[in-house]
Amino acid sequence: MSQQVFNGLIATVVGLVVAILLLAPTAAVQYRRDGRLGPLDVVTLIGAAVYGLALWTYTLLPFPIDNTFACRARQLEVLGSFRPVLEQGLLGPSQLLHNVAFMQLALNVLLFVPLGFFVRLVLHRGVVVTTILGCAISLAIETTQLTGVWHLYHCAYRVFDVDDLLVNTAGAFVGGVLARVLIKRHRPAKIVLPTTISLGRRWVGFLSDAVFIGATGVAAIIAWRGYSVYGQGLHWNEVDPTMTTVVQLGVPLAVEALLVLVTGRTVGEWAIDVRSVPHGGSATFPRRLVKLVLGVGAFTTVLALTFPGSTWVLLGIILVTLAASLRTTEHRGLTHWAAGMDLVIDFDAGRTQPSGDEPVSR
Repeated sequence: MSQQVFNGLIATVVGLVVAILLLAPTAAVQYRRDGRLGPLDVVTLIGAAVYGLALWTYTLLPFPIDNTFACRARQLEVLGSFRPVLEQGLLGPSQLLHNVAFMQLALNVLLFVPLGFFVRLVLHRGVVVTTILGCAISLAIETTQLTGVWHLYHCAYRVFDVDDLLVNTAGAFVGGVLARVLIKRHRPAKIVLPTTISLGRRWVGFLSDAVFIGATGVAAIIAWRGYSVYGQGLHWNEVDPTMTTVVQLGVPLAVEALLVLVTGRTVGEWAIDVRSVPHGGSATFPRRLVKLVLGVGAFTTVLALTFPGSTWVLLGIILVTLAASLRTTEHRGLTHWAAGMDLVIDFDAGRTQPSGDEPVSR
């Protein structure tokens, strides 16, 4: 496998992980702004994450495996990288494609062209912001190269080239111009939000909860093992595995429990902007407790326990949860049905709830 292919593979794999971690924040923004998280939003999220990682993998990898590499000099002459191309005079298209110096410059321009499209799609900004961001990102990359990944290495293993800063910024500018021409922004003055909860919205909430539990658990493990090793002086192998499991699942469960008991909704339900309300009656806390026990409580408990068939039990919980969301009103699911609660969209003072006479956007 060539280094270029490997860099692309790393960017794709890590980018997908980053996209999954950013699902809940992205959903929170989209559902509050537009009332939906569409396929284009998901594709944009994945594409932006992979592209962001590619900027770093293609400019920093491969890392030296030891300190025997040769230190690289700095190229501080403005337009100095253009000299090898200009000295050869006027070249035809075929000759340019085989000119190493020209291709290096061209690829540095092309590397930053997609930035213009992502800035317009994600940040809804134009050419000026794209150009400034392109310059800032390029400067961060070049500085990282200059300092040997911020002094992780004793010297620079890649060339700091001032012309890279220029051509990268030019690429961002070109991308911003192309995005302005190709992507039209037509945002209505008044967004009519949905009045019903779609199945896709509900499942995004489920996935956001699962991602939160997993990501928070990993962060808790890292913090706990770091404290055990560096704070208590234990060896990595001496850290109690049972306590590690308790921390891994106990921390996210504690956060979820606090949110459910106090606000009535999980992290995932907050992300998709819905809340639970009693289905008749006024005894709120007992209902929230039932929701917690049968929902994230049951899920994390089965994750923590190891017994014959535990994997199948966990799979059964997931399938029952998904199936129940198909058959219940507003896709509220089994836990809300058992707790006697309904799910509603959480309209606040800053947004307009559609009236019965207005068209409903699904």
